[in-house]
Amino acid sequence: MTVPDGAQLSDDGKYWWDGADWQPVPTDGADTPQDGQLSDDGQWKWDGSQWQPAGDQAGGGDGGDLAGALAGQGIPISAEAADAGYIQQVAEHVSNWYSGLDENSRAIVDALSTQGADTLLADPEVGVVAEGDPLIEAFATNSMSLNDSLLATNQALEQTTAV
Repeated sequence: MTVPDGAQLSDDGKYWWDGADWQPVPTDGADTPQDGQLSDDGQWKWDGSQWQPAGDQAGGGDGGDLAGALAGQGIPISAEAADAGYIQQVAEHVSNWYSGLDENSRAIVDALSTQGADTLLADPEVGVVAEGDPLIEAFATNSMSLNDSLLATNQALEQTTAV
């Protein structure tokens, strides 16, 4: 399949929008992807005829489904937001911030986060993460402490990168 003139391309230039789905941009005689193959960015899975969001396979256990792995840990996040590099970067940043707190401050943060107050980390006054950060928003939907959410995130990252 050739890319029509003027078709919208993805930021990385590897996919084009056909009006309903993202399609791979053909390369010099490149073979069709194999069934189940993940895209280079891990966000898309080839179903034999077209690329599907990898997150649609929630709980599939194939190692490439970070959204499913996070959901399995109690951290529901959209497939679009489940970029492993980004999730790892945010988790490390928040973990470093958290570990820099004294024991009493960690206890307060953990108590607040069990009540869904993780979004305070995105408050401009606190400034740990950007407002509306998808990982922190997902943390706020569970009743885990911030420490437990970070541990669960690291487990999901390990699960999906151990392919």
